[in-house]
Amino acid sequence: MINVLVVDDSKFVVHAMESILQDLQYHVAGVAYDGLQAIEKHMDCAPDVTLLDITMPNMDGLECLCKIMESSPDARVVMLSAVQDQDTIAKCLESGAVGFLQKPIRKGNTDDLNRLCAAISRALEGAKIR
Repeated sequence: MINVLVVDDSKFVVHAMESILQDLQYHVAGVAYDGLQAIEKHMDCAPDVTLLDITMPNMDGLECLCKIMESSPDARVVMLSAVQDQDTIAKCLESGAVGFLQKPIRKGNTDDLNRLCAAISRALEGAKIR
């Protein structure tokens, strides 16, 4: 089973993603609500894929991504955010993210679920996605 770490400052988003991932037969290895927690959880649960929000308190997703990549260069991180700024997306990809998914990912929306599954599959293959 594929282990996924979900990181978002919105408890609603985290709970929704947990439910969606479980329905899709992924294992939620852990959750975090800010970048600092994400770094700890990433070290503790060594996920196969991390879904990481960009805009968060205490440490934003880009800085968190950089720290995760420093300690785990083989980490597979997909940025999951409502941010659509191309410069931010490019910085994330240049900093080691293997993909970017636009929120929201809605339960029951086939297109959203297909995008999520494709992002996780590509992340595991190591291919860059957008």
